[in-house]
Amino acid sequence: MSEAPQNVSSRRDFLKNSSKLAAGASVLAGTSIPHVYAADESTIKIALVGCGGRGTGAAANALSTTSGPIKLVA
Repeated sequence: MSEAPQNVSSRRDFLKNSSKLAAGASVLAGTSIPHVYAADESTIKIALVGCGGRGTGAAANALSTTSGPIKLVA
């Protein structure tokens, strides 16, 4: 009879890794993202990667803009 597969990571490993993630997130929360300005171009370019439910809603919002021509890349 074959044994059941063993869980590769332990609870201790999970807690250690999640605390590292929380510490990293708290460090990044204090940093600010610089403002980025795009070149003057009339076409709005939007790319969706792994869009799912939220991405489809964002695409619908983007398509409803009246700012100019839109180029979607999925």
